[in-house]
This record gives sequence, structure tokens and C-alpha cells, in this order.
Amino acid sequence: MALLLDHCHAVIDPRREYLDASIYIEEGVIKEVFPQTAKIKRELENVQRIDLGGSVVMPGSFDTHSHGIMGMNFDEVSKEEMEKISYEFAKSGTTSFLASLSYDLDRERMVKQLERFEDYESSYARFEGFHLEGPFLSPKHLGMGDPDKFKNVDLDVLRSFLNASSRIRQMSIAYELDGAKQAGVLLKQKGIKVMCGHSAAVLEDLDENVDGFTHLFNAMRGLHHRDITLVNCAFMNKWQIELIADGNHVKENVLRLVLNNIDRDKIMLISDSSVARGLPDGDYMFLSKLCTKKGTTFISHDGHFAGSVVSINDEMKVLYRLGAKYTDLLAYSSYNPFAFYGLSKRFGSIEKGKYADLLIMDEDLNIKDVCLKGGLLHV
Repeated sequence: MALLLDHCHAVIDPRREYLDASIYIEEGVIKEVFPQTAKIKRELENVQRIDLGGSVVMPGSFDTHSHGIMGMNFDEVSKEEMEKISYEFAKSGTTSFLASLSYDLDRERMVKQLERFEDYESSYARFEGFHLEGPFLSPKHLGMGDPDKFKNVDLDVLRSFLNASSRIRQMSIAYELDGAKQAGVLLKQKGIKVMCGHSAAVLEDLDENVDGFTHLFNAMRGLHHRDITLVNCAFMNKWQIELIADGNHVKENVLRLVLNNIDRDKIMLISDSSVARGLPDGDYMFLSKLCTKKGTTFISHDGHFAGSVVSINDEMKVLYRLGAKYTDLLAYSSYNPFAFYGLSKRFGSIEKGKYADLLIMDEDLNIKDVCLKGGLLHV
């Protein structure tokens, strides 16, 4: 049955929003957007009408960097566990995601996990492919990493990853390492985004194949008044940046600096969420280390952030409190990442012909329901 969402505040794209709109959906696809509900013809038949009473409707989030949730880690999940992750992500507003595989995997385990999901299609939040966070990273910027797991660039190893899966969308590399530029060429030939992260690179290390920076400020050299670090480069507005906006990985005054000085279309929110997301406070193993979840932080016992425990929706609330508009949040959470990964034809805005993967929220961005693949989840 077709679905009509009446009386909603529809945030259409980064430049448009309709305060009293209706969205007409058939078979999971947006067929029409009416800027004013009152002007819809009443003759529509066989349509389920839902009066949203002014709720905010926005495209679902695309989380392009996440390691898991509720004790499940993408490094080792089965297809059954991936289905559970897909459902949990969808409930929290993430309607599409990349699965991040970590530097903790050796070559054999990485290839096995890539091959396992080559033909997988998720039932809830859409699995759009893989992000490889390593292993070609710098021991100078470990984060919580094990220096023995960070490897020099090996093109044969990289080829084994590329041969194992056609669904790798992005790879994080420390671009100052010997061989990184050759790896960048191979990745670009496959249409894979090259992100610089866990890195001491400066401007002179980069080339035309670098697309952006992995979790800006984290696991890289900071802003410097003489050296042009990756953080400095981010403010040049030439590269895409990932941002963990939980208020912990990047403090709120620095988040304000980013929002005020980096172009809106260059910012992509990521959760970088870990196994502790959705679990009670306590100790959990993640990437072979014991870590402690307390509130909104997850810290390894050697004192480093071990990913986050929040969703992109949680991060949107942080930025909203800092003054970001609904249209800004749509750009950061959906429009920009879908455009960056070449998926904007069917995702990222509320327009005719696009998938009706939608968040229904109150004015403070609390999720009331999620529309996905033609129906409501009833979260």
C-alpha cells in the first residue's frame, strides 16, 4: 500500500525545507513531495495516511565509519549478526552504513571477512560496503592501536584485499609511508576513496589521489602555526573530512571552529561507534584491548579513545545545540556522504525518485519513527 506522510516539517536538501509538507511514497520510493499539505487532492485512493502533526522529517543518515554496536564488531560478525546490526542502526536513524574493518585483522582474516559479505544485502539499514581502517597506518599516531598491527604499505597485500571484494568503498592510509602513493593509484583505479588517517602526514605528502581525512583531529598531528598538518589542510576546504561530533573526540569549542570555518559540503559526520555502543557502562574488549565505557566515552585502559558509543543522531543533537540548522545537519549526516560516495541519485534528499529512507523526529531531533524500504519500523 502507498503511504502519505501528512503535515510534516520536511527538510528537503541542504537549501530547502517545507514547514507543512506531505510526502507520497509507493514501494519505498518517493513519488511526490507536496510543499503544502492543504493543497493535496483528497481523491488519492488505497493510501495509508499518517498525520505527523508537524514532526521533522529528514533523510536517513549514512554512517561511513563505524566498527559495530551492542557487542558486535564488524571484524568478526556473521551474516546473522550483521542483520542485527542493520536493525539496531536503523532504529537509531542510520539507514545506510559502511562496515569498518580494522587494523586488528591480519591478512587472512581481512580477506575472509571481505569475501563473506560480497553478495550480502541487509534487511534494514542498507549495507553499502566496506571501509578499511588500515593496516597501512603510522605507529606515531596509534590512537588505541597496537603498533605491531600497523604495517608498512605492501601492494601485494592490498591487491589481495581488492581481489577479495568489489564492495570496498574507502581505505584509510597514512600517506607519508613509503608506497602510500602507489597504493593510492591502485585504489583510485578501483573507484575507492582514499582517506588519510592515523597519520603524521603534512601537505607535501599528499597527492591528487587523496580524497579526505579520517576522523579529523584524532590520530593525527594537531593544528600548527608553521607545519601544514592534516588539520591545517582541512581548513583549506579542498578535501572531505570525517567528524566525530560527540563532544568528546572533539570538544564543543573546536566543533564550533569547524562549523564556522570549513565549508558545509566538506563535512561528513561519522559515529566511529564501537562494540560498547548500546551496552551498559562497564569493561569490554575491543580491538584486543580492555576498554571502559562510562556515559558517552569508551576509553582503553592505556588511556585512548576506543571509538565512540553514540549514533550520528546523537551527534546531530550536539551540533544543533551549537547552532547548526536542520539543513546543515542534513548535509553533514546524509547529503554529503551520499554525494561523496556517488550514491546521491537515490539517496540523501527528499525528492521524487529517491528512496524513502526517512527519519521522523520531534523538533529536538529525538527519533519518533523511521521509514525504510516502504514501511515504518515503529521504533
